[in-house]
Amino acid sequence: MKNYKKISAALMGLLIAASTAAPAICAFAENEGENGDAAVLTAENESEESETEEAAEEATEETVEEAEEETVEEAEEEPQEIESGGYTYIVGEDGTATILKFDSQGEELEIPETIDGITVTGISDYIFGEKNLKKITIPATIENIPESNPFAALLFLEEIVVSEDNENYVVDDGVLYTKDMKTLICYPMMKKGDFFKIPDTVETLGIASLYSTQLKEIKIPESIKTLNRHCFSFNEKLEKIDMSNTKLTDIPPMCFAECRALTEVAFSPDTINLDLGAFMNCSSLKNVTLPEKLDFIGQSAFQGTAISEIVIPKSVTKINYSAIGYDEDENVIPGTVIVGEPGSIAEIYATDSDAEYEVENDFTFVSLSVYEKQKEYEALDRKFSGFYEYAVVDGEGMITICNDVADVVEVPAEIDGVKITSIYYGAFLSCSSKNIVLPDTVTKIDENVFPEHMEHLTISGNCTEIAGEEPFLMLPYLQSITVTEGDGAYSSLDGVLYNKDKSCLIAYPAMKLGEEFTTPESVKEIAKSGFNYNINLKKVKLTAVETIGEYAFEGCTALEEAILPDTLKKVDKNAFLGCSSMPGLRVPSSLEEIAAYAFGYDYDEELANDIQANMDSYAELGEDVIMPYAVIEGFKMYVEEGSLAHQYATDCGIPVVLDTVYFAGKNVDKNFIYAIIGAAAAVILLIVGIITGKKIKAGKKEKASEKRKAAAAEKIKAKKEAEKEAEKSENYESIIETEDSADED
Repeated sequence: MKNYKKISAALMGLLIAASTAAPAICAFAENEGENGDAAVLTAENESEESETEEAAEEATEETVEEAEEETVEEAEEEPQEIESGGYTYIVGEDGTATILKFDSQGEELEIPETIDGITVTGISDYIFGEKNLKKITIPATIENIPESNPFAALLFLEEIVVSEDNENYVVDDGVLYTKDMKTLICYPMMKKGDFFKIPDTVETLGIASLYSTQLKEIKIPESIKTLNRHCFSFNEKLEKIDMSNTKLTDIPPMCFAECRALTEVAFSPDTINLDLGAFMNCSSLKNVTLPEKLDFIGQSAFQGTAISEIVIPKSVTKINYSAIGYDEDENVIPGTVIVGEPGSIAEIYATDSDAEYEVENDFTFVSLSVYEKQKEYEALDRKFSGFYEYAVVDGEGMITICNDVADVVEVPAEIDGVKITSIYYGAFLSCSSKNIVLPDTVTKIDENVFPEHMEHLTISGNCTEIAGEEPFLMLPYLQSITVTEGDGAYSSLDGVLYNKDKSCLIAYPAMKLGEEFTTPESVKEIAKSGFNYNINLKKVKLTAVETIGEYAFEGCTALEEAILPDTLKKVDKNAFLGCSSMPGLRVPSSLEEIAAYAFGYDYDEELANDIQANMDSYAELGEDVIMPYAVIEGFKMYVEEGSLAHQYATDCGIPVVLDTVYFAGKNVDKNFIYAIIGAAAAVILLIVGIITGKKIKAGKKEKASEKRKAAAAEKIKAKKEAEKEAEKSENYESIIETEDSADED
């Protein structure tokens, strides 16, 4: 069984990694210079050096000569070093002096205002070398202290003094700042005290500004906007640092390196970059919560820490070499757990490798949802009774583990007098039962609860929550889901799970028997993965459905026909993905939204391999065009011309058939239907004509017969009347004769 979602997630993760451009592998070297600062070498530096060398090789002799001449000219223009009174200095174009170094070996130094009558306005990066100075006094004339912080080399410095007349710098409680108190330049390494609250005026911490101090706690104000490299590094007594009330976006290189007592770190929610070696060799740091907006984790960021598991936010798009899971000697730490979203850069980092640098990560990757559940489970007060492990939460029982081996398991409504109302994550995964019956007391079912081999499930009718969007996704043998009577949020019909009013079909079991299925009239929505991976269904009729969710029929390899209603408005992504037996699909013009890969696609292994082999090329195309899916060979769509479905098919390169109607279970050409209707009409008219003619003839005959009958009746009537008249005449004559005879008598 192909799991299309897992394949998609994994490939998308690889593409995310590919699209972040710069190589993930960097080389790192730390060399102590005169001032003790670390020298950083990255792969990008190496690349730049390589390009420079190639350019130099290709340069013409003329170009090389010109470059050499320019170098000589620049060297000639550089100011000459002057030695005087134990100082070495240079004079700039403005006529002021910058002290490069001095000869004194004492513990205190007062920088002079003038040398040889020249005003001293600056000091060099390396002025102090490896002196044992404890106190330095800065005169009013000093205008320029290098940003690299020359004081960072003074391991015994206790105090800095600045003339009140200096217009550029100021000291507050022995700490050196710019005059406006917005930049902290140097906190002396040996200054007494273990707590320091940075003034609320400070916005920037200079390079190595709080380097190797005696502090255990440093309070960072909301005003801080910028940190510089090494600003907190080598604070071996520092135990915690809280940046949560700031808006810091970047933790610069080596910022907290070698803070070996550090156990607590709270990041600003705005932090997006953790640069090279940010927490390198913080050997006591075991737990850290990374900010949700974090985008980049630099090389060796957490190398040499005590972190054995770490949650990587889904926002992270790049993790450089040895960032997590490496000891101080840059060796992989076995057992390191990387937690993150499936398919993310975190999962890729867990097993990343690079032959050139001989890098091969071998860390355990755990999905964030599983990790959170594991932590939640560990915090429960669990008890044991028979085949069950349970926990009591707010006075109600929760089944956490069932180890029953019976073929049918009827979960008790009470255990040790405690009413069971919920089923915890993974509770039945170790249960060998094929038929699980939950009691009517259960109102909540967590996600990923049931074992893969389960065939039948009975849910309480009082259940109000089944967690997760796809709670029955990985149950390939499930044949039926039955919901008992109750006032909960679910119902069932013929083994299919619905919401209470049956307006949404939630789950059609993967092994449910039967080749045909018709949704009830009440169903308006097919939930995400509602039918997916069913192996028996060949025909489905969605009677009055309006929405088909993501992956609804994914992997239904036996499905040959789907009848979509004219009520359908939306079909979400991958809805019919992997329906490889379906030769075509009639899509109504009522559709208003069709997502990517909704119809006609199947997994394409050859394309998947090509994507993995050419990540950089595919990464530029975007998600909707680089999934490892291809149009099913021979698949066609029956659509109305100009409809959204027509446009979808055209965009996807799917053949279309226009001007058809669904008739007698077939998609039939409209013209053919019209011809049949015309012929039928002609036949009907002919039959009507014949019947009408017969009726007319019959009517005429009937009228003639009636006329004949009327004429005959008239004749008979006339005859009778004549006879009556004759009879009357005869009678009259007889009466006369009688009367005459009487007269004679």
